[in-house]
Amino acid sequence: MGGGAGAVPPSTISKLPDIQSTAADDEDEWEDEYEEAGLMPFAVIVLLFAIGVLAIEFMTKLAAGG
Repeated sequence: MGGGAGAVPPSTISKLPDIQSTAADDEDEWEDEYEEAGLMPFAVIVLLFAIGVLAIEFMTKLAAGG
């Protein structure tokens, strides 16, 4: 057990993988989050239309007698 406990040889430092900056990661996460948030109102509108179509279909089948 010799040397400084926190010392890292230069050869180990040069072999570390390249790490992307966190700013790029934050930007990607921001885009993903807000792209999905923009889809929510569209999804709600489509859901309401689908429920309306089902209701109309159900009522026409009842009116036709089965």
